[in-house]
Amino acid sequence: MIQAFQVQWERFTLTQSKASGGKFFFRLTKDGLVLATSRKYTTERLLQKGIEEIARSIAKAEVLDFSDQESIFPDAAMVFSEEETI
Repeated sequence: MIQAFQVQWERFTLTQSKASGGKFFFRLTKDGLVLATSRKYTTERLLQKGIEEIARSIAKAEVLDFSDQESIFPDAAMVFSEEETI
């Protein structure tokens, strides 16, 4: 589905909405199925800028797939030492 979105994103629907708190967001849907909900934006202009950014960058965006439960990140013990230096 992600690859289809990257190649033919115009076949998906972006529906703009306003939350009860007054902030704006959009939903990505395909054939009535909600695939994603955006973050909340304080203004309609920021919402539009968010949508424009997706349109510009979707074709070249990196996809991280965690569905096979393999971690791509190093073990925490390897990253953080028990002794912290100040």
